[in-house]
Amino acid sequence: MLAFRLTGLPDSRLPLYLYCIGTHEQKVRLRPEGFPVHQLFLSRSAAGELKIPGKGSWPVGAGQLWVGEPGVAHEFYPHSRTNGELGYIGIGGSSAGSVLQSAGLMHEGPRSLTDFEQFWSRMADLWHGLDDGKSGIWDTSLIVYQFILDIARSVSTQERADLSDRSRISVTSDQRESDPGSEAFTRAVALMHAHYQDDLLLKHVAEAVGYSVQHLNRLFHQRQGVTGHQYMQRLRLQKASEWLDKHPRASVREAAEMVGMEVNYFIRMFKREFGETPGKGIKQRNQSIAEESEPDVTPTL
Repeated sequence: MLAFRLTGLPDSRLPLYLYCIGTHEQKVRLRPEGFPVHQLFLSRSAAGELKIPGKGSWPVGAGQLWVGEPGVAHEFYPHSRTNGELGYIGIGGSSAGSVLQSAGLMHEGPRSLTDFEQFWSRMADLWHGLDDGKSGIWDTSLIVYQFILDIARSVSTQERADLSDRSRISVTSDQRESDPGSEAFTRAVALMHAHYQDDLLLKHVAEAVGYSVQHLNRLFHQRQGVTGHQYMQRLRLQKASEWLDKHPRASVREAAEMVGMEVNYFIRMFKREFGETPGKGIKQRNQSIAEESEPDVTPTL
């Protein structure tokens, strides 16, 4: 067993730090007030039941892990008091919760972990590093962060394998692509709307959603009837037109620069899209403003 170890006071600049680490034999654990920080539990050979009042209860087995949130009451009831060992790593810092959330580990209940013994060994190495005085607070922060990332990858691999085992029924290629294709398309559109003012190329969008340019173009053609490049160009022209409506005294160059387009190309594409040059639209808007601002002189009798 690895005795309970508290680390020293954390540096305030650390967004993530090791708060405590250790192992204990499986026994009834009741924490009605929860724990001060996030805890990552590793069940090496413990078996029992995890209860979180108001949320539910889950069976716990060997080779599993779960994350406890700070201040959340939890209870553990073992099935047997023999050969059970449970490891824990307390993780503090302002970014601890967001890192665990982003890594997909803030999941209610235990989850299976591939290569469990590797992670158990790494936890023991971290404990011994503290015991030997070889690991400082900054070093352990990096180790814990990498530990979280590696666990997230392991959990994801295991859950994909479990899903594959449960999904042996045959599906058509259209069915296989429907969900990921929809998700990729939605993300691509969101990226275009977020970065239409930047030097964003379609190949960058495709890379970000994990598709080739050709595949992404097929998705856009299926859903919008245009290629991804055409969609992005139309988006920029529409945004420029809206901007000019709100800034009638702005120049064509300013509108082009606002959406990241070269001026002459912008004018040519704008006319093709809207049937008139942006300069003509600016002139018409300024004329309307001038007419509206003229005083209404009504002759008196």
